Amino acid sequence: MMSEKPKKQRRDEVLYKTIIERMIEIRSSYGHTQEYVAHNTGLDIPHFETGRDFPTMTSISVFCEFYNLTLGEFLSLIHISEPTRPISI
Repeated sequence: MMSEKPKKQRRDEVLYKTIIERMIEIRSSYGHTQEYVAHNTGLDIPHFETGRDFPTMTSISVFCEFYNLTLGEFLSLIHISEPTRPISI
């Protein structure tokens, strides 16, 4: 029986960095430490902010709920440049 190779997870580094910067911006604006947010949300904020893990939509949703933000409000200030190649639909 051959074991399957794990699929390599695709990651958009620019989007990843932008989401993390937004999380840091919000957390810092409240004067909260990584530990404070981690303790109160159960999220591994230090791993997100160091790049060890990427936050899932569920993690982002929990983060937003903690700060009483909608996902729309969280994402509204995130600006990603236009793709450099056409997107096929």
